[in-house]
Amino acid sequence: MSESSFFSRQIKEFVQSHPQEEGWQVFEIPARVSLHYSFHYLLDFLRDRHPDAMKRRSAVKIVAEEELAWALECDHHAEIETARDARRELDGTDWFGLVHIEWMQRPIHIVRLLLFTGQGYTDVLHVAIKSNVAFRRLVEALNAYERSRRKVEARKIEVVNGDDIPIVPVGWDEIVLPSGLTEAIRRNVEAFFQSEDRYRALGIPYRRGLLFAGPPGCGKTLMLKALAYHSAAHIITVLGKADVEDGNIDRALRSAGAQAPSIVFFEDLDKLVGSKNISLSHFLNILDGFKTLNGVMVIATANEPELLDPALLYRPSRFDRVWTFPLPEMEQRLALLRKRGGAYFSDAALDNAARRSQGFSMAYVQEIVVNALLESAHNGMAPSDDDLRRSLDALRSQRKSASRKMDSLVEEESVGFAVSNRARG
Repeated sequence: MSESSFFSRQIKEFVQSHPQEEGWQVFEIPARVSLHYSFHYLLDFLRDRHPDAMKRRSAVKIVAEEELAWALECDHHAEIETARDARRELDGTDWFGLVHIEWMQRPIHIVRLLLFTGQGYTDVLHVAIKSNVAFRRLVEALNAYERSRRKVEARKIEVVNGDDIPIVPVGWDEIVLPSGLTEAIRRNVEAFFQSEDRYRALGIPYRRGLLFAGPPGCGKTLMLKALAYHSAAHIITVLGKADVEDGNIDRALRSAGAQAPSIVFFEDLDKLVGSKNISLSHFLNILDGFKTLNGVMVIATANEPELLDPALLYRPSRFDRVWTFPLPEMEQRLALLRKRGGAYFSDAALDNAARRSQGFSMAYVQEIVVNALLESAHNGMAPSDDDLRRSLDALRSQRKSASRKMDSLVEEESVGFAVSNRARG
C-alpha cells in the first residue's frame, strides 16, 4: 500500500466513524493554521492544565530538543525510580496520532497525520466536533497555554525591582524534606493551575496564597526554585532590597494579573513587611484586592513567622495554607549526606555525621560534605572519612561560638511553626 493511499484510508475511516446524522462536524485544518492556533502543544496542554479532559490517546509526541538533552544529561545524583528519574513525560513541540477530548461536556476528536508531498513531509489535522462553541473555547485555552509556555521557555523570573533571574533546573528529588511535604506542595500548586474550570463552577475566586515558614537553610528557597522550573506559569518576584516600596508590590501583582497564569514570590516576607518603605495596611489591602486577579498564586517565605502580623496568617483570603519547613530530623540529614557524599565517604561515617549534626539546617548539613571535599582537595588527597569528621567538628564548633541568643532562637524554631505558636500562648 502506498503512503498516499494509507493516508486516504485513515482519513476516510476517521470521517466514517463520525457520521453527520449523529451530530458530528468533520473538517480539515491546514498545517499553517494548525500551527497558528497552537495545536502542536495539544498533548502538553492537556497534561499540564486539563488531564481529565483526555478521554483517549493514540498519539506519539515529538520531544523538544532541550527536554531530550535534559533526559540524556549525566546526573550522578539521580537513581532509578526517584522522582527525577521517573519524571512525567517530556515536553513536546509536536505530535501525531489520535486524541479524544471532552470539553465543556462536548466531545472533540482530533487526528493528526504525516503526508509526504514530494517536497518533504507536512502534517494534516482533521477535527470532529459536535459544538462550535466548545471547540472555540478549547482553541482559546490552547492559545493561552502557548503564550505561557513561550514565557517559561525563556527561563526567566521577572523581577519588578531589579534584573530578571534565569530559571535553573531543579529536580524534585534534590529537595530533602520530611516525608510527604514536597509531594503535598507540588500537588497543591499543580492542582491549582489545572482547576480553573472547577473554581468557576463553584463560584470561588481563582487565586491562592501559600506561606512557607521555618528557620533559614531548610529548603524554602530551593522549593521556590523547583516550582519555578517545573511550573508553566509566569514567575514574578520582588527583591527584598533596602529601598523596596509599596509600588513594587503593586507592580508585581498587576504584572501577574496581566500575564496569568502566574506565581508571585515574596521571599523573606517577615523582613519585607518590616521594611521602612512598606506599609503593612497597604500590603494587606493589596492581598485582599488580589483575589480578583484570576489565575494568580502568591507564595511567600518567612524565617520568623511569629513576627508576622496575625492579619496575614489567619485570614484565608491572604494565605490559605501555611507549610512548615522544620530543621531536619536524623532521616533527612542522613538522606542529604548520602546524596552529596555517598560517592566519597563510608556509610558508617555518614551515619555518624547525621547523628552528630542535630540542630543543623539542611544548608549546614550540606556544608559538612562541601567542607570535607574542599579540605581534601587543598591537601591534594582523596577524600577520607577523617575529612568528614574534621569538617563536622569545625561546623559544630562554629555553631557553639554563636551567641546564646541565636542558639536559643534556632532551638525554639526547630519545633515547628504551629508548636512554637502554642508555646507562646
